[in-house]
Amino acid sequence: MLAPPAPEVEYNIMAALKHTHRVISVNLIVTGSLMEKMGTIVEPFWELEDLVLLSQNSAQLVLPGTFQCGSRLRSLHSTRVAFSALPQRLSFSPNLIDLQLHEIPSVGYFSPEAFVDALSGMTRLQSLSLHFLSLPCRSNHIGMSPPSGRRVVLLALTRLKFRGSSNYLDSLVARIDAPCLGDIEIRFFNQLTYDVSQLGRFIDRIETQRSYHRADVLTSKRAVSISFTQQGAPTRLSLEISCGQSDWQLSCMAQICNRFPASLLGVGDIGINTTRPSSGKDDVDCEQWLELIRSFRRAKRFFVAGKLATDIVRALRSADGEPVTVLPALQDLYVQEPVPLYVPVREVMAPFIICRRLCGRPVRVKYLCSICKTSFSRQQELRGHIKHEHESQRQRDVCPFTWSSRGADICQRHLCQQHAHGVQHSY
Repeated sequence: MLAPPAPEVEYNIMAALKHTHRVISVNLIVTGSLMEKMGTIVEPFWELEDLVLLSQNSAQLVLPGTFQCGSRLRSLHSTRVAFSALPQRLSFSPNLIDLQLHEIPSVGYFSPEAFVDALSGMTRLQSLSLHFLSLPCRSNHIGMSPPSGRRVVLLALTRLKFRGSSNYLDSLVARIDAPCLGDIEIRFFNQLTYDVSQLGRFIDRIETQRSYHRADVLTSKRAVSISFTQQGAPTRLSLEISCGQSDWQLSCMAQICNRFPASLLGVGDIGINTTRPSSGKDDVDCEQWLELIRSFRRAKRFFVAGKLATDIVRALRSADGEPVTVLPALQDLYVQEPVPLYVPVREVMAPFIICRRLCGRPVRVKYLCSICKTSFSRQQELRGHIKHEHESQRQRDVCPFTWSSRGADICQRHLCQQHAHGVQHSY
């Protein structure tokens, strides 16, 4: 259903659900009143294969313990719905293939130990997604210690998504082996410290997660993320931290990278893109950039783009006293437009470039067009390329609606009259 059922419709829904031996699929946007009615169902849904429950209007609801599924259940999706005694429920559905529990209310908290015990019998589980609404209370963190003994092996698991605290995830993956896991997407809440040592070991135990080609760091107004990708392969690892303060973003991401194994950080390409402007209040210093960059010692190519690209370049310049320890394998530095072209990047980089040359490890600086990815050895060449090859594209960026809905001549006149300043300085 696309909308919450009206009160008069709930009667018909309950009439259908009471025939538990005939129900194969349930897909509902549930209300508080409907949840109460569902508590009157005492017979298990032995034939149920798909269960989707979505709470309306951000309300946090609890599915009554009497609502039980059987071994035929293949797919379980929930949003803002808590399951009483969830691990025990899952033990009755060992044939689950897709398990998605999103925006789990605090009342529906379950320990990682109990959850792993429930997963132990799911030999067919392919996709697992856990999203908590908020950090668990402090008492729930007590006892989250690494396990002793054998780990649960999930041979079929290929996709893992998680949103919550690093402590919870670390305790969870310490108890799991997933040798075929190829797609990992993690989003951490904003915390003072990030304990990801077990996460690093978990990833290192997966053969396909040891050969990443590139790592991309992206900073924005609300979060910082890092994505590891393989060339020509679907395998991916993405980690994100919900945080708005730029200096804290870098500190947190560097803290995580310092806990990861060298095999994961040994990428050949590293890129940093910043979509947030300098605020003047929480600007990061050069050492914070360097702390993160130092994690990627084997990188041969470094791509810098975005509104803070000049700050990153200046950070490399400040490392002229230690040119071998900061990206010692670096061969090529790509600065991608739209960095303001009036900024003399080569002059900013001069001390770093000179030191690297004197140490016998020269670095080539190239300027990359963000539209066609063509590289140039001089900034002036890139400026001319953008002006002559992508003028229409840049004009469309100024006023895309007008360009797409009017003729070229009319649009050009409009741009000159209404956006003269933007067009004039867009190069």
